[in-house]
Amino acid sequence: MHRTAPLSGRTAIVTGAAVRLGRAISVALADAGADIVVHYGRSKTEAEEVAGEIAKLDRRVVTVSADLSDPLSAAAKILDAAAELGGADILVNSAAIFEDASLVEMTEDSYDRHLAINLKAPCFLCREFARRLTRDRGHILNLADWRAETPPADYLAYTLSKAGIVALTRALALQLAPAIQVNAIAPGAILPPPGGDFETWQTSKLPDIPLRRTGGAKDIADAAVYLLRSEFITGEVLHVTGGEHL
Repeated sequence: MHRTAPLSGRTAIVTGAAVRLGRAISVALADAGADIVVHYGRSKTEAEEVAGEIAKLDRRVVTVSADLSDPLSAAAKILDAAAELGGADILVNSAAIFEDASLVEMTEDSYDRHLAINLKAPCFLCREFARRLTRDRGHILNLADWRAETPPADYLAYTLSKAGIVALTRALALQLAPAIQVNAIAPGAILPPPGGDFETWQTSKLPDIPLRRTGGAKDIADAAVYLLRSEFITGEVLHVTGGEHL
């Protein structure tokens, strides 16, 4: 018996869609039936590769480059690109920067970049998404981090920005209901930092994970599809950590 894809007829914006978790989420949503707006910063070649994968799944796709360090301009540009597909009813805020610095090491520039890209840009993308939503329902999915609710001593600016994402998720779940569901995923040890050695990273992580294994991008993509196909979940922060956040 033929079954309709769970996200068939829907259109999703995915920021940071060219690489890492954003890429995995984009392809998973397309495989579940959604058309995709692939946002990228500087990764043009990778964005075109992702768009090719999505097109092979017989889904519509557009790519758009926008600098999230200029949040208002980026938000307008990304939503304009979505209009080429008739508008979006899913927004996935995946793009983020991740730099380690303690309080005494942190610079004002690093702090401002983390807050602009990781928090301000998602906030104004949510605003433009809500303003332009023309369908009966919509869904926002934010990528948070387990550190947001259990702050470690390192990655201070990053952790502050992700704590803001959790607060944004819960506040908008109330403010935008019932038309828009708003949820978040809090990944744990899924991918090593860009340029990092996988084996070294994995070995350092295993003692802190109750399940004694690291995750993969598919774990996050599967969680995204689950939340985006739901009709009665909002304000949720789904931890995908193997228990590390405990």
